[in-house]
Amino acid sequence: MGLLDQVESGSEPPPIDPNDKSRLFQTVSRSPSSVRGYLKAFLPIAGIVLVAGLAIFYFTIPGIGDTFRPRTELDLGVRYHLLERHGRVATDMTFYKCDGFSWALADVEKRPDIPNPVMQLGTYVVKAVPKGETAWDFTSKPLQAGEKPAPCSAF
Repeated sequence: MGLLDQVESGSEPPPIDPNDKSRLFQTVSRSPSSVRGYLKAFLPIAGIVLVAGLAIFYFTIPGIGDTFRPRTELDLGVRYHLLERHGRVATDMTFYKCDGFSWALADVEKRPDIPNPVMQLGTYVVKAVPKGETAWDFTSKPLQAGEKPAPCSAF
């Protein structure tokens, strides 16, 4: 009989047996190992997912010489240092994690309207040594044309 077929009006629905309602619950209560079976299947999968997540986290931590995304305070500190110390506006910066300090390669706006040859240079190297939680000591120097220092190198 389909969904749209008409039901004969003369037929009565079959009587409902009161024992049929509790048959499902009796089956579950008769098999106490069902919860243990679910735990046996779920716990190894959860353990594998946890170990894989920890491994991914460990291998994505930046090491010495790797690039990283700096905290806002460090990013703004380097920008303010370049602006106040050298009068240059930083456009693009790449930060490298070093042993005990951060090293940044910063592109700055060139100033062809000023005849000073330092204003024609477009890249600075900045070393940021932490001095507390949100403070740094900055040292910087402009890079000459064609000069490409290695990350974390001393200058």
